[in-house]
Amino acid sequence: MQRQSIRNGAIEVEYTSKALSGWGGLSLIFEYLERIGFSERLRGAVREMKRSNNRVENCDVVLTFLATVLVGGNRFAHVQRVLHDEVVHRTSGARRLGSEDTVRRFFLSLRQSEAEDLYTSLHRFTSELMLRHTSEDVLDLDSTILERYGHQQGASKSYHGGRSAQQSHHPLLGMFSRSRHIALVWLRAGGAQTLRGADAFVEELLGRLPVGFRITAIRADSGFFNQEYLRLFEEKNLPYIIPMRMHPPIKRFIASIPADQWEPLDEQQDIADVRYTAHGWKAGRRVVAFRKKIKADGNVLFEVPAYEYGALVTSLGGTARECSDFYDQRGRCENTIKEFKNDFGARGFSLARFTATEAAFRLISILFNLVSEFKREVLHDTSLTLGTIRTTLFVIGAAMGRAARRTVLRLAVRHRRGWFSELLERASSVAYPSAPQFVPTG
Repeated sequence: MQRQSIRNGAIEVEYTSKALSGWGGLSLIFEYLERIGFSERLRGAVREMKRSNNRVENCDVVLTFLATVLVGGNRFAHVQRVLHDEVVHRTSGARRLGSEDTVRRFFLSLRQSEAEDLYTSLHRFTSELMLRHTSEDVLDLDSTILERYGHQQGASKSYHGGRSAQQSHHPLLGMFSRSRHIALVWLRAGGAQTLRGADAFVEELLGRLPVGFRITAIRADSGFFNQEYLRLFEEKNLPYIIPMRMHPPIKRFIASIPADQWEPLDEQQDIADVRYTAHGWKAGRRVVAFRKKIKADGNVLFEVPAYEYGALVTSLGGTARECSDFYDQRGRCENTIKEFKNDFGARGFSLARFTATEAAFRLISILFNLVSEFKREVLHDTSLTLGTIRTTLFVIGAAMGRAARRTVLRLAVRHRRGWFSELLERASSVAYPSAPQFVPTG
């Protein structure tokens, strides 16, 4: 073959048949997953129904899907990023990686019961990991919008976001604040109200908790302000704090609070601690009210104070200021949703069948929990996002080779070799957790 070069002959071009990759850093997280027993649990959770000698086993299809998400994929076509990557193949532990069509067919073939069994088994596994370091946590409830384009079951017009009448799904999420785990996800039709399935969602979430785990408080957005939710939380003895929707009767009530009950919260807002009984409530509930003065525009004869109002209904103790500060910490869950949708590609991987789309969506939530544990146990920094980890750790040049009849993974780590070696040592020394008992879900 005639020699080739670039840069006017300054650089010669040669070809190699060695297995090269730009994702050598994935070996770290795959080693961690192997050490904690995830691969073993996955093989027991995925039912094998194929008989062909040329088949790709279903557990390997799932590993292919997870690897695609880790490298930044957000649609099934992105499976091609890892399909022919020998380093990803060998380090993931898969016998064979599946193609784009193979991964898509796997999700489309799942029956509702099979998808539920897979999610339940893997969710229980991640809960075991969480229970090793956290026995109580704050639960944040929220919903989000996943825009859809095309024809998918359950995708319908949504009026929840800024894009009116956009085809979408409207999932419901429960997230633990301190452990950064997604406790439960439901995929719902785009036109579903936040309150749809409220009691069933909370009941299922509580049923999936391991014995000994306690929810210390529930925070939610105003979409969860409903008598049905409040009564359910009180029946379950779950402290809560939720913003009230500013309906006219509530606005009138807050505006009528005497001046001596207001105290400054900051330079712009006042706060008051009162009790309020709405229509349909059997008893009054504690309300932390806010008011913010609005500057009058234009020339007025008499300056009459005007305010913007807000309120939180809560069963928490502590002062009004402490309740306000506690609710302000809910911003962490917004970051969780942002990372889940963008870095983990949860807004993508949509298929024609609703069950298939939900199965992929839920599997991504399992990966989110696994990465949260990886951040905690290996990286020792839970504030990092997957996007940051991907660019600073996973993107490492690598070559798969042989030495003395042994397979060798050669990583192109030059200046941070000691750092990466320490991380690999942590990942390799993780012990498999003992399985705690779970609350029955029936």
